[in-house]
This record gives sequence, structure tokens and C-alpha cells, in this order.
Amino acid sequence: MPIRYLTDEWLEEILTHCNDFGETETCSKYNINTETLHRYQRERRFRDTKQAKILLLDMETAFMEVRVWGLYKQRIPHANIISDWHFLSWSAKFLFEANVQSDVLSPREAVNKDDKRICESLWTLIDQADILIGHNLCRFDLRKINTRFILNGLKPPMPYLTIDTLKVAQRYFSFSSNRLDYLGKLFVNHGKIKTDYELWIKCSEGNKEALEQMEKYNQEDVRLLEEVYLELRPWIKGHPNLALAIDAKEPCCPNCGSFEFEEGEGYYTTPQNKYISVRCKSCGAVNRKKESLITKEQRKSLIIPNAR
Repeated sequence: MPIRYLTDEWLEEILTHCNDFGETETCSKYNINTETLHRYQRERRFRDTKQAKILLLDMETAFMEVRVWGLYKQRIPHANIISDWHFLSWSAKFLFEANVQSDVLSPREAVNKDDKRICESLWTLIDQADILIGHNLCRFDLRKINTRFILNGLKPPMPYLTIDTLKVAQRYFSFSSNRLDYLGKLFVNHGKIKTDYELWIKCSEGNKEALEQMEKYNQEDVRLLEEVYLELRPWIKGHPNLALAIDAKEPCCPNCGSFEFEEGEGYYTTPQNKYISVRCKSCGAVNRKKESLITKEQRKSLIIPNAR
């Protein structure tokens, strides 16, 4: 018998039959087992659920040129700036999408230090996102992005939440290095593309080949960022709740949006409450149910520890 691929029509036919005649009859008619049927049910829930727009991004900036009298312990006044920094390129991809989007200065734009065009293309992408992910996103990338946006006459994009994988690495682990290159080698045995200072010099001079190489370097950083984020994701406490971003109609994992859980023996407790802990079958993150296990009568008799 030839393989029949799971089209929308085929999926709907099977699940409609299941609603009308039950699981046993459906499995027999379509020659599938119960596990496959349940997978089809999960597939429809996924297709019917709005997906969160999670954007991974990275950008590269040109260096500043300044006048100085020495190399050490210099506090350089702004009047000594010859030319300020600006964007050379940016790269971004939505989570799990194969396509990496990017933009880079043309040779003429690089010589003129004009990044307005690539700022506008980046703004359009960020304006669509529910969540932004980057490595050192909060202290570096976002501040740089906002600076170039306002200087190029752009208004703030629509609100978004953020995940900084550098902060995650620093908070929950003790890696020998928290650099993206090192974490990539640890998790997927693959690091950043090797570059040197000469590449930034050539880009600033408008060298076409150097700018193309910068864009490739930038793109590879985003691919690596995605791999690192997915490894760190189940460990992130307080991850932006994807249930809110996807308008979920049933319980789903705050970290990855999956609808499949397993309840163990664990509990999450606070000084005043107790909740059932659940583990996501997809990403492995541990979260808790919303309903309290403490009754009103039990809560009345609780003695609360003093604040530290």
C-alpha cells in the first residue's frame, strides 16, 4: 500500500471519524495504533494554535574612531570622537524556521557610515516579534538597536519580551566561559566562524567581499544562538509564558508551548502555599499547576516564616 501523507484533509477526516465512532473503530478503519491517533490529535492542536513569533537576533557594529594621548586609563571626552559607531550588519531568524534573514551595508553605505536602510529592515522584523532572544541582548544588542533606531528617526516597535542567553548561563550555571562560541562548542560541538580585527577594518572601508563575509559570520551566530537557546530553555525559570503568546485554550508548557505533561512526585512550595509540579514531555522544563493544594482551613492555621 502506498504511503499516504498527513494532509490537512486526511487529518480532519480521521479526527472527525474518531469523534463520531471512537478510538477503537478509528484505529481499525485507518490501520493506525492508539499512539498514532493521539499524535494526530496533538498535531491538530498544534496547527489550530497561534504560534508565538520568537525572534533570535544578532548584530555587528563598526568601531569608533577617537583621538587619544595614551592607551591606558584614558577617560576620553566626547569632543575627541572623530566618527561614531554604527551598524555593519544584522541577522535574525524566527525559532525553528530554516530561513535566516539578514541585511548588511553596501560598500557606499559603509564608507558613508549610513545604516538607516538596514535599521529600517531590522525594525520591521522586530515589530512583528512576541519575544526577542540574544546573547548579551539586554546590556548590549538592545541598547545599540534602540540607539540607532532613534538616531535614524524610527519610533519604538511594538512591545516584546526578551530572553538573554548570557544572563541564563550566568545565573544557573558555572561554565568555564559564557561566551556564545564556547557554549556552542560544549552543546553542539560547533563554534563561531573565525574572524579577526582586519575584517572590521575592511568593512568600514567599504570592501564588498569583507561585507559579504561579515553577513555570513552574522548569520552563523544566529544559527548557533538557536542551538544554545534550545539547550538552555528547560532550565529557564520565569521564561516568557508561551501560553499567553499563543492564546492556548488548554494547559501548555510556558517554556516551549507543548500540551503534553507528566506529573511526578514533586511539589512546588512557597511560604504560604503548595502546588503540583509538572514536567513537559517535549522540552523537559519543570513548572507548576496554578491550583493550590492548601485548603482555606489549612491556610488559616499556617504559621508563616518571618521575612529574611
